[in-house]
Amino acid sequence: MRLGLGPIPLREIGRAELMSLAQAATAASFDAVWVAEDRAAGAGGGLAAAAMLAQLVPVRVGAVIDFGSYHPLYAAEDIAVADLASGGRIEVVLRGGTEEQVRLLLDALSGAHLRFDGAEIRVPGRLEANQPSPQSLALNPRPAQPAVPIWIEGVDAGEWPAPVAHSSRPWPPILICPGSVRPDELLRAAGPRAVYFLIAATSTEQVADAGRRLIGPLRMPEFPEWIN
Repeated sequence: MRLGLGPIPLREIGRAELMSLAQAATAASFDAVWVAEDRAAGAGGGLAAAAMLAQLVPVRVGAVIDFGSYHPLYAAEDIAVADLASGGRIEVVLRGGTEEQVRLLLDALSGAHLRFDGAEIRVPGRLEANQPSPQSLALNPRPAQPAVPIWIEGVDAGEWPAPVAHSSRPWPPILICPGSVRPDELLRAAGPRAVYFLIAATSTEQVADAGRRLIGPLRMPEFPEWIN
């Protein structure tokens, strides 16, 4: 069972506040810090923000990115660069996009030479005006991790528990939770599964409170209450 802080909305918070929340999350023993971009509101750069936080804290960092209008190869390049900059600690949730776009993204992140002929996307393009052109290509640079953890957002994040489906890789499901959630609610939502919980917080005090309330009971649920 893993606990991450966030996703912290970049449209609502400045750099100094973001850095303070990340440091508070590390002090409270969270496993990761997540940010969420909102390109429609002019707040992009989720991967860059996550990579910046990785220079500040030793835990894993995640980014919720608006993927629908983002070419999969550009997204793959940005993920690879952020993963290298974070020392192999990046995690990603995709918001929007089609099945074809997701398949191309995952193929590109594998690092293998690829040729993709989808219903809407063809890679390489092999346009007649650009001949001769290569018949396949590979992402350069490759990510630091052999497989970057990627999930796909498919529900309203306001719902609780709000599940985020994993990609074809065997990552545990993500559940997005309000900051006021109780340990028994998380354990009940998880059941027998391994689950990755993301806990909302907008201040360092809320982060510290969530750490005290949740991390002990979740990691040592069989211990007496007075120990937790």
